[in-house]
Amino acid sequence: MRRMLVLPLIALVVIAAGCIQQPQEKTLTIGVIVPETGIFSTAGKAMKNAATLAEEHANTLGLSEYKVKVIFADGGSTPEQAKAAFMELSSKADIIVGTYSSDQAVVCAEAAKETKKIFIASVGSTGQLEKIVSEGNKYVFRNAYNTSYWGILAAEFLRISGAEGYYFVGYDPLKTFNQGMLKEIGEAKKIGETYYLSTKVSPNDYLEKAEEVAKILGDRDVLILGDPGGTAVGFVKAYRKAGGKGIIYSVGGVLALPKTLRDLNESYIAFQAAAFENTEKTNLTKKYFEDYKKKFGEEANNYAGILTYDAVLIAAQAWSGDTEKTIEKLETGEFKGAAGVYKFNEKHQALWGSEGLRGVIGEFVNGSVLIVYPEDLKTSDVVWP
Repeated sequence: MRRMLVLPLIALVVIAAGCIQQPQEKTLTIGVIVPETGIFSTAGKAMKNAATLAEEHANTLGLSEYKVKVIFADGGSTPEQAKAAFMELSSKADIIVGTYSSDQAVVCAEAAKETKKIFIASVGSTGQLEKIVSEGNKYVFRNAYNTSYWGILAAEFLRISGAEGYYFVGYDPLKTFNQGMLKEIGEAKKIGETYYLSTKVSPNDYLEKAEEVAKILGDRDVLILGDPGGTAVGFVKAYRKAGGKGIIYSVGGVLALPKTLRDLNESYIAFQAAAFENTEKTNLTKKYFEDYKKKFGEEANNYAGILTYDAVLIAAQAWSGDTEKTIEKLETGEFKGAAGVYKFNEKHQALWGSEGLRGVIGEFVNGSVLIVYPEDLKTSDVVWP
């Protein structure tokens, strides 16, 4: 009889155990807007790769208490496309990061307020984002440089190089960004200013501009090139072929990629970067560069890429289960990325230029990248032809 009672009791225990719900894994979905099509698609590829790697690192390195998943939408090259991408992601993602141009970042900032979704701009530099926050849009943050910092870095290069003067050559689709840089350069002697279009729009425009500027600049002048895209490579070739002298200082992008510089085989090109592999700002810096190369088979020196990686990791570290708590954490905390340690000011701008977060300037000379700024990281003084 006793045996007959024991068996039903065991069955009841088994059934009861099965009814107890196992704790579900907490998940965080991060939407990433990248320009997969259009004139910024080269940067878009790097951004998508970097965000994919950030998802992997967030989960394998224990950088978040949540299981992180990234999803993508194509922001194209217009504000309208970026807004559509944001709205597409807003119903699926907890936080949204990315976009490329400043105009795209602005419309996404407006969409963030409309949908009450946190938006971290990872590339666009316009001062409008800070203005939007100061006017009450608490949902917008930026981990990228603002326009002022781009200009500050260019001014630093002119100072440490001892240049006699500079000529600014910009990219017309990014004219607002370029002109914002110029406002911050300050007292350096400006010789001239011009802008070219994409080769897809005007095939010979950049060639004419290169020849025009080459006739003007001297041995101790700097050509500041405000185009981070592929047309910059053709411009540099045309400028040197036309006898262009001095140093070319690039905002980076394509002209910060070691392979591009080696293939171009032109020395005395300086460029900014958020980080280099051999400037270990945090324990993620070297890992980002090494793992990116292993995973995607190419070098990772791309400003838009590394800052999109960091934007995903900031979102992963900050997410606190709901939007309001996460905003508070973003406003008061600090967050580790490959480019440094991020804190945000009252306008939700990352504090570039602070001790833990500084841009780097390298110079390509005879096949090697020399670090010339900041002082504590430099491996060489600026080298003139």
